[in-house]
Amino acid sequence: MEDRYSKFKKLNWLLSASFEAERVYYNAGEDVQQVELKRFFNFESVNRNRFSYEISEQLVQAGVEPEKEWIQKGNLDRDWREEKKALTRSRPLKLLKKCRERDEENLQLYDEILEEGKLPKEVLKILKKQRSSIIMSLEKAERFRTGEQVLDPSRRSKVVALKAM
Repeated sequence: MEDRYSKFKKLNWLLSASFEAERVYYNAGEDVQQVELKRFFNFESVNRNRFSYEISEQLVQAGVEPEKEWIQKGNLDRDWREEKKALTRSRPLKLLKKCRERDEENLQLYDEILEEGKLPKEVLKILKKQRSSIIMSLEKAERFRTGEQVLDPSRRSKVVALKAM
């Protein structure tokens, strides 16, 4: 019995980390004004919620109680100063950096769990899929950071193609 809990301990940690990532993306989506970035943050927030649900489902199927410390979501951990700062001065690249850092920390935990390989194969398969999805979102975040994907489409340079008459 104790062996089962120790085997799934890191998966419970990953569950908490996944909900924390969801919270970071959710808050960023609330704070940012650029439509494309807002869509990205909201999509990734929903993705992290799905990851958390899948992980908690696997824990329940294994007979392990998921930790409940991650229940509170959204802006509940913010105080009035953070709210004021977010409303008066939105820095999209700073929000993007915060999300990327959280995902990179989570990837280390994913790698550690996958490297150990102690969990059932179906759980490892789910974690590999989630890990690859996080890597893809990091690549998209990098495109926003480098300017390859424009943050605000209304500020896109307008080039007029000339046609021969």
